Amino acid sequence: MPDVLRNTPLAAVAGIALDTETTGLDTKTARVIEIGAVAFGGAVRRFQSLVNPGLAVPAASVAIHGITSEMVAPAPAFASVWRDAEAFLGDSLVLGHSLGFDLAILEHECARAGLPWRQRLWLDTRFLAILLDARLPDFSLGTLGAWLGIAVSANHRAPDDAEAAIAVFRAMTPRLREIGIHTVGEALAACRRLEQMNDELSRAGWAELPRGPASTEASGERIDTYPYRHRVGGLMSAPPLFVDAAMPLAQALAIMAARRISALFVGDAGLPASKAGIVTERDVLRAIAGHGAAALAMPVDGFASRPLATIPEGAYAYRAVGRMARLNIRHLAVVDEATSRVAGALSQRDLLRLRAGAAVVLGDDVDQAEDIPALGRAWAKLPAMARALAGEGVPAQEVASIVARELGALTRRAAVLAEQRMIADGEGPPPCAHAVLVLGSAGRGESLLAMDQDNAVIFAEGDPDGPEDRWFAAYGKVMCATLHAVGVPLCPGGVMASEPAFRGSVATWRERMATWVERSNPDDLLNVDIVFDARTVHGDPALAAGVLGAFRKAAQGSPPFLKLMVASHGEGAAPVGFFGKLKGDDQGRIDLKKHVISRTVAAARVLALRHGVESAGTPARLKGVEDKGLGGASDLAGLRDGFAHAQNLLLRAQLADVAEGRKPGNRAPLAAMNPAEQARLKADVQRLANLDDIVREALY
Repeated sequence: MPDVLRNTPLAAVAGIALDTETTGLDTKTARVIEIGAVAFGGAVRRFQSLVNPGLAVPAASVAIHGITSEMVAPAPAFASVWRDAEAFLGDSLVLGHSLGFDLAILEHECARAGLPWRQRLWLDTRFLAILLDARLPDFSLGTLGAWLGIAVSANHRAPDDAEAAIAVFRAMTPRLREIGIHTVGEALAACRRLEQMNDELSRAGWAELPRGPASTEASGERIDTYPYRHRVGGLMSAPPLFVDAAMPLAQALAIMAARRISALFVGDAGLPASKAGIVTERDVLRAIAGHGAAALAMPVDGFASRPLATIPEGAYAYRAVGRMARLNIRHLAVVDEATSRVAGALSQRDLLRLRAGAAVVLGDDVDQAEDIPALGRAWAKLPAMARALAGEGVPAQEVASIVARELGALTRRAAVLAEQRMIADGEGPPPCAHAVLVLGSAGRGESLLAMDQDNAVIFAEGDPDGPEDRWFAAYGKVMCATLHAVGVPLCPGGVMASEPAFRGSVATWRERMATWVERSNPDDLLNVDIVFDARTVHGDPALAAGVLGAFRKAAQGSPPFLKLMVASHGEGAAPVGFFGKLKGDDQGRIDLKKHVISRTVAAARVLALRHGVESAGTPARLKGVEDKGLGGASDLAGLRDGFAHAQNLLLRAQLADVAEGRKPGNRAPLAAMNPAEQARLKADVQRLANLDDIVREALY
């Protein structure tokens, strides 16, 4: 998939290096006389064939590559060779040196032979070298090899030049990462910014670099995620279960319990769906709440919902997800389009399994990755999955929950690989029981695509800088380096298991946390608050549960600590201009994390701690406080709605960033928001200007 390839780290990419030898340098008239291709990033495979161009090979060309007319005379014609070469290339990323020249020549050859030409995703090592150092005397493979300190072949034959391009690419990859170019998409975007060079090569007839966002084809049905490959008819429960309208509610409830289902259709199964109703478990609960035990004797029809919310049997599953989200319901009637009758039932539970299926495709790949490149290729599927789910109408809050779970799975796999590495290096297995935790948004279940590492490790015993601590320090460095290599950057604030402040024994953590609570100051709280969002992803959960439970209890009973946490979320002026309009930065973007998400997260965390709300996620924490009758219900509901709105806007912006080859960030362009979205966002940031008052009211 092109969008998956774009998001693959350069160090993890598997592709095909391609090179040609030709009769000349004019892309319109030169003919191909050799094609060579070499696979990299997986099993080593090679393709090589001479090509009969149907004309004599000029002496000037022979002097470069040594391929004479006599050598190509018995070779097959281009059409035959290209069919085999194209099969070898498959859907892989194509790599080469000055590859635009080769691709332009090949495209002209295809036109002469009457063969279709297929655009592929490709990278040019010459462009990448210019990004690293435009001052090099020239950008030949020989010069680049000497600059990088590697040996490259000087044979000027197609397979040899393809292998040389691979060697140069691998040597440049860590240098590219140092200048912020990590993925294929980021490399393409950076190369396209070399406008003068692109213009010159275009005038010379070379192929243009792949450009623009992921195509509709890449982001639509061809995305290999479960929701796009299944129709409603294959997911529904069938045949539909109908009950008579006069049946007592108690009998209907007994049928639900016996069949282990959550809804029944009410009416005649032979009639059109427009004549039927539905009664759900929630309807039964509302009936009992309103009428008491007497409701159980009443006809079920009195509590049925009409008209039915329906979806055609042949619709794709993502339509059902979007419809349930839009209508805020948990059940759909599946309709036979030919008869308009109910053909089956689809529940939110079915679709939750469906969404899990989309995540499991990625999760299985993550869990089974045997090394860092395989882990990087698996993680590159994440934005495609997020794009597919967002395209189905799944709210950003639910996408974030899946992303957070997968970030936890990635961290767990990185920890396993780190353990394997420690054993292979002679350091032995873990010296004692331990737990690896994800913190912050990953722990809360609220991660989107702009992420860095927030993790920690707790181990059973050992003093600071003792043998256990030194083992886990090395282990943490390997784990964090692995995450960084596959696309989750190191935390700028040092909130990582590799750092002493976020690594330690149970005793060390207890002492550390007591210090935070008892002798806290604002500087202590810069990174401490996200520990309250911790979730164990590897090792012994009980080890962490005891430590974290004691920390929460101590914080709950310390008003000074809670007051500092309230102050730590800051006041912050609303980003509204003199004329009452939202104002962005110099690029017209607004920082949604700073102005909405982080402040709401901090408020919800403090309130949940103060009032013993055990929920991990921000909306659930706010709802838990509201359910306890604390604070203004409208204020708390407004915070939840504003948080969800900001997440939706941010996910959309991040998906656009990824599609354009930019690193996803926390700023969303105001120009991409319609007037209603801007008006709602303005109301949200203005509400947050009074956040201190809202928090204090609910806190005390």
